[in-house]
Amino acid sequence: MPSKSSDTREHQKKLYDQRIQERRADLEKKGITPKEINKDKVHEHLKAKRRAIMKAIAAIDDSNARNEHRKEAAAEQAAPVPAAPKEKKPKKEKPEKAEKAAPAKAGD
Repeated sequence: MPSKSSDTREHQKKLYDQRIQERRADLEKKGITPKEINKDKVHEHLKAKRRAIMKAIAAIDDSNARNEHRKEAAAEQAAPVPAAPKEKKPKKEKPEKAEKAAPAKAGD
């Protein structure tokens, strides 16, 4: 199972950088030109491994950033901002009904 630790991947990257430099130095001692060095299969393999490690480091960093964002969002949801107390609205007063219609005169 591949490592998900960025420290481990950084260490692997340093190792492959060192191996690439050693391979390049060995090939230069043999008198091989830089164009031919780039075509060397072992050199290509080492560079490919280094590229894969760099992609893994980027993926780990992205994952860590997403996790931090999720933790922040969860913390915000867990502790909501206390709401200000609601002010009670005064009740509207009902308009008083006009006095009842004058009583009808009886007998007129």
